[in-house]
Amino acid sequence: MVLTQAMEQRKIIAPYEFFDPNAKSEQFIRLVGTCEDYPIVFSAANGVSKTASVVNLIANLIWPGGNEYFLYERFKNWPWPKRIRYITDPELVKDSGPFRQEILKWFPKNGWSSEKAGKQYYSQYHANGWFIDVLTTDQEVRQFEGGTFGLIIMDEPTPQSIYSACVGRLRLGGLLLVVMTPLTSAAWFYDQIVPEIPNRIVYADIEDACKTHGVRGHLEHEDILRMIKNWPQDEVEARAHGTAMSLKGVIFKTFDPNVHVLKEDIKPPYGASVKNVVDPHSDKPFASIWSFEDARKDTYIFDEWPNEDFYRMHNCDLTIKDYKKIFGDKEAGLKVVKRLIDRHFAEVSSVSNKRTLRQELQSIGLNYMPSYKAEAEIDTGIERVRRALAYNTSQPLSALNQPKLFINPSCKNTIKSLSKWSRDPKTGDVNEGYKDFCDVVRYLLMDSHEDFNKTLPQQEFRKRWG
Repeated sequence: MVLTQAMEQRKIIAPYEFFDPNAKSEQFIRLVGTCEDYPIVFSAANGVSKTASVVNLIANLIWPGGNEYFLYERFKNWPWPKRIRYITDPELVKDSGPFRQEILKWFPKNGWSSEKAGKQYYSQYHANGWFIDVLTTDQEVRQFEGGTFGLIIMDEPTPQSIYSACVGRLRLGGLLLVVMTPLTSAAWFYDQIVPEIPNRIVYADIEDACKTHGVRGHLEHEDILRMIKNWPQDEVEARAHGTAMSLKGVIFKTFDPNVHVLKEDIKPPYGASVKNVVDPHSDKPFASIWSFEDARKDTYIFDEWPNEDFYRMHNCDLTIKDYKKIFGDKEAGLKVVKRLIDRHFAEVSSVSNKRTLRQELQSIGLNYMPSYKAEAEIDTGIERVRRALAYNTSQPLSALNQPKLFINPSCKNTIKSLSKWSRDPKTGDVNEGYKDFCDVVRYLLMDSHEDFNKTLPQQEFRKRWG
């Protein structure tokens, strides 16, 4: 009885010691406790306890050792400056805002202080040798330039200029965390940051906070359904599933870097038959990939060119002979058995010499076959790629349940294209952005002899981000 009373009293005095995170919050806490690099991202639906998780994370850094979910050495002995910067929307720092309210709920009742320090909100917190500085995204970039911090937390991605300024504040080491419900303001972050950090992101669906369907959830399923019903339809993807609205029109929704991108680069086995596929241009480099098939007829894209961000390259002045040298270096020791090229560009005769690009390449020993012909050509190729990506997402991955297409992690342009190629939501037409490397994948897979006419397995598109 005495023990029970003491426990109840402790819950009142130090509630953070009794924080019971849902499974996705726990996964996020684990990354913070173990990752050696940043940023670490928690991309979650509304209601999944993002702010509560952040405040309890801070509390267990300041007063370590009392909660079983935070028993990592990093929480016990923080190795970096004990200075935290928390950045959020100006509307969310009010006394009634989530950050302040979660602090009042979870921090111990004594042992910390806060002050407004000339702001309209509580902008500074002091506790047990730690300092917390609260800034808002409407402040000038120069206000983010000063100071050295060990932990920076962004409630939603900041403008890119603020993000860059904050990275410089971690000069003595530390971590940068981004917790977000990815509405449209997150587009730059998903475009430039997310593809580079697939192993440092936790995606959380609102059902992860469900008492019935989640682990240690706190929401009733009926309340979840009611919220989803009342959210704007074009925001449900972000608010209910934690996925990016900027990717709503994405063509290959089932492309999942955690499934289709290999953990580390592989090379073709000795003697493997290699294919090279090219999408040529006159004003930018040729988008090029190299692939092989294994005994199961699974396709592996193991190399690409350029090996830098293709979508930032312009005004290419390489000659046919330059490509001969580039491709020759790439293919040293390989058995290239077939080359494919976009027939639309490569079959047009030059005004100057009356020869096609394919003929010019052939004259220097690069013999390309034209890409496939089909009615509704692009959509036919898209369907073929979708079938290569498909597997039964309702069942665990296994030797009998896996996709037919895999990509080396070094093929960043191919990965970015498959992740982001989209349709115009108004017209339904495919966008030109991120199309090039998807084109070469289309050409490659349409040349495959694999039977793709079987029925597609069950797909759950949201698993791409979870």
